[in-house]
Amino acid sequence: MKCKNEKPLTISLNITDQTKIEELQAYVFSAGGKAIGSDTISSKDKAIIDISDSMDGRSITILLGPVKKNNEPTPTVNALKRIGAYELPERFLLEKPEIDIHIPGIILPLWCRCTVTGEVVKNVSLPDGSVESMPVCNARVHICEVDRWRWILPRIPDFDIFKLREDLLDKLHPVVPPFPIPDPGPLSEFRLSKTLPAKVRSINAVPNSQFSNASSQLALSALINANSANEIRAQLLQLDYLLTPFWCFFPYIWHHYRKDCLRTIDVDNTGHFSTGIYHDCNDQPDLYFWVEQLQDGVWTTVYKPSVACHTHWNYTCGTHVVINAPNAEACEVPEYDIPDGVTLFVLPYKIGHTPIWGTPAGAPPAPNGWVRSDGFVNYSTPGLGMLYDAPFGGTLSFYHDDSYFIPKDDTDPGADDNSIKFYRYSYRRSGDSGDWTAMTTPQSRGYRMEYDDGSLPTYESYPVPPQTIGGSPNLFEFKPRTPPVRAIDPATVIVREWSTGNINDVAASWNTSTSVPAISELNVTDSAGTFDVKVEVFNASGQQVMPGAGSFEFLARNSDVSTTRYAETGEISNGAFVFQVHIDNNPVTAELPQPSIGAIHASDDCGFLRYNDPADSVHIEFIASHPNNHAVLDFTIKRGSNVLPIASTAGVYSETAAILAPPYNKVAGVYQQNFTAYELVGDCVNAAFAADLDVWGKTTNGRYRLGIDAHRLIAFALAETEE
Repeated sequence: MKCKNEKPLTISLNITDQTKIEELQAYVFSAGGKAIGSDTISSKDKAIIDISDSMDGRSITILLGPVKKNNEPTPTVNALKRIGAYELPERFLLEKPEIDIHIPGIILPLWCRCTVTGEVVKNVSLPDGSVESMPVCNARVHICEVDRWRWILPRIPDFDIFKLREDLLDKLHPVVPPFPIPDPGPLSEFRLSKTLPAKVRSINAVPNSQFSNASSQLALSALINANSANEIRAQLLQLDYLLTPFWCFFPYIWHHYRKDCLRTIDVDNTGHFSTGIYHDCNDQPDLYFWVEQLQDGVWTTVYKPSVACHTHWNYTCGTHVVINAPNAEACEVPEYDIPDGVTLFVLPYKIGHTPIWGTPAGAPPAPNGWVRSDGFVNYSTPGLGMLYDAPFGGTLSFYHDDSYFIPKDDTDPGADDNSIKFYRYSYRRSGDSGDWTAMTTPQSRGYRMEYDDGSLPTYESYPVPPQTIGGSPNLFEFKPRTPPVRAIDPATVIVREWSTGNINDVAASWNTSTSVPAISELNVTDSAGTFDVKVEVFNASGQQVMPGAGSFEFLARNSDVSTTRYAETGEISNGAFVFQVHIDNNPVTAELPQPSIGAIHASDDCGFLRYNDPADSVHIEFIASHPNNHAVLDFTIKRGSNVLPIASTAGVYSETAAILAPPYNKVAGVYQQNFTAYELVGDCVNAAFAADLDVWGKTTNGRYRLGIDAHRLIAFALAETEE
């Protein structure tokens, strides 16, 4: 219904030629590009748009473009201009709220609708060494169109145009033969796939045959022989469809790229998205994507690479785009069955990305990548591969799964103070009989609300603080079936839904660095060790609920990941599920003194360690340690630029617990070995060396290795004594 402070603006369209046009929509914007309104041009060639009286006498812009669908947002001014919409600057006058437009239909482009579809994923390196592509939910994708090359070229200064030509030809060398070439001889064995790096090849693979046609040869020949900036621009424009992937190589032209974001679309709970945009049918769109995800109640950019290197040039409509967002939080979907007959359950699931093994019947060993029964983990990490007997540390995030009927909805039959509603995570040192310490870090759950008035969805955060219920402190509420209604919610809300499932929400957090600090100047006691972690369940009155057939069951995952098991009797203590986690936040040590001959260490006044005879013994030593040997080491000596195997440790790494890190022996905590001067210098007589010691801590937070590392790098030189 029109407000009393609005006036209808009537836009009449008169096509002055015989061109048959598609259905059009009239869009009205303010001088600053703010959308005022739009309307489909009717069969009577008229559109009526209500405009506020306050716009009287102000400048407006009318654009004629394709018709938008009801559920789509109004396109921006730049987006409409980009696809060739007809533009008419006007002034809105209350005394004359009619505008007539007389244009030939031939000037209007033919618009095509393009379906843009894809998904957002995160490639997660799991502790067992595998990589899983997980969906990213609770995110939105911004779909942007990048300026066409013909718009970019005029903005590049002449100096850079000449440089661009030379750099481009250098990239094509030696595949571009010298000119003039035989006409119409093909370009000699051009293979784009070998010229471009993988990340560029994936953007836009160009068929090899396209470089072999006569027009491409002539354009390349003209590009080489061009004498002016304008001539170079002309040839670059002709070769645009072949050369766009190369622009990633030249950062000095990147700032000339401009983009307009056409659409922002939410992904579904599996990370997929799909929408439609319009484009000039004579030109495929060049699309660029960036992604935000709602993290801790804040929209956070998780994927926004460079435009030049990550644009999908000449996007083929309907092509499925897969966006790997490394900074996103992945959404995991449970893919396991619950034992028959179980309705209510709680399943301690994982620490970070590391699944909890517990102590199954017969105590079988945990698979690699699982929290072992003794609280350690064998896990794989990039660069080092599999690390064994690794402890946990830093801030640990605990996750669990639970039944759809926990907690019961207030409207469910049997929902009363005896219904399960709360849980608590606590820890204490294994073997102690004292009090448990509860994990009290407040949590939150994200959810989405939709409205019936056409408003865009909003994303909210449901706080989950620790509570004292019926005298039981530090209880956290199980995730309700649907987000609760708030007093401040408008009446137009029609949908409330959680953004993620149970196993994607942190149930409890433990900052182990506070409770189990590392050895330091302020803390001389090694507090590392094995801790018990327990999970308890409480009803709405704050009374603990004991597991069993008449209440609920604690479950655990099996190694096949598709089935689950009942918790064993030994895993239950006083009604709580208990498992172990070994914590060690201690630092590593790396010391690398200069090599020595006898009592003399490098270097003399000239920077050399002198030897008298090639048989002289050169002593090399280093310290690589960890208070509890939860670390690995690598020691490398290079002569010049080449590794010297005889003086370097073998393999990816050695354990600091080992008494041997071949060829070095550990004596009183110091790795050491003697080499003859000749073994080190070889035929060089005089030689320069670099020695690199790396010590890597194994400690993980369940997601990644914490990087409690130390590194030392020295240089030395061996030279024959001068007479």
